[in-house]
Amino acid sequence: MTFMAWPEIEGFHNIRKFIRVDPGEWWHKRELLAGTSTVSYKAKVKLHGTNAAVQVHPGGKIICQSRESIITPEKDNAGFARWVDSNKDLWRDAEDYIIYGEWIGPGIQKNVAVSQIPKKVFAVFAARPLNNPEVLIVEPDELSILVYGNPGVYVLPWYEKSIDIDWKQSDEELTKTIAPINEWVLAIEANDPWVEKTFGVKGTGEGLVFYPVSTPHLGFEHFTNLTFKAKGEKHKNIATAKPVQVSAEAAASIEAFVGLVLTDARLEQGATKVSAEGALTYDMKNTGKFVTWVSADVEKETQDELAASGLTFKEVQKALSDKARAWYLAKAKGM
Repeated sequence: MTFMAWPEIEGFHNIRKFIRVDPGEWWHKRELLAGTSTVSYKAKVKLHGTNAAVQVHPGGKIICQSRESIITPEKDNAGFARWVDSNKDLWRDAEDYIIYGEWIGPGIQKNVAVSQIPKKVFAVFAARPLNNPEVLIVEPDELSILVYGNPGVYVLPWYEKSIDIDWKQSDEELTKTIAPINEWVLAIEANDPWVEKTFGVKGTGEGLVFYPVSTPHLGFEHFTNLTFKAKGEKHKNIATAKPVQVSAEAAASIEAFVGLVLTDARLEQGATKVSAEGALTYDMKNTGKFVTWVSADVEKETQDELAASGLTFKEVQKALSDKARAWYLAKAKGM
């Protein structure tokens, strides 16, 4: 069995740093940008559930995935593999593909619109052919064909607004270009439009994911290099001033850095990761695992913020661990 990971989606400033060049010499990144500095983007609503995927092999063999690993009905993630196993025949149209999406619904997350829908469902946002994984299918109409007739599967549509980003613009120009995105995300945080339209449920949304759709920038590699996410205030893992910004946030001290990166969203994500089957619970026996996960996650995801703050991970590690441990113990004792 081969695990086919869904890539981690970075923030806008991470992508900006990755392809940052002098505006007059952007051709140094010609290969990365496929010969043009302007990338057209469409967005899909980012759902706050748990990442999942289904590999459909010839002969009806099905393999399920979480974000990190292959899962089974016996070793599951929020019941996703059990649900797929009970509906094996409904995946026949997706043979030779891996279907990626978000497993959402009651009990998977909390305090969001998707946690209030009547039952758990699979919201699909992409697919790849198993025999040609560099191809990436993101168009909703094409995805709908692959999952046609499966009543527990929904295909995420494009968000109503799109944007073109010229990556050779100066930081000041880019800040103006992306300003509308911050307004869109605030509106989605106030009420998730897809959840309301699909299930009649109003409530908090997480944000948007922006997919490159200009012809030179299609395919899995370009998606991995150029896609970015924008989260609302309640779901940020880093307490940035705005959902999207050109540069990494800087902190004036170790204490300020800890406050910047240990948001409720990150801490709750860590608690979910160490809970049984990915359902958020608090158990004092998992305190060590939780602190280890949070520490590793911060080290992996906040290198830009550390650099902007003039700090190293070694300098902040103890303060991070102490605050994470205190937070988790308080939650566990309160249950």
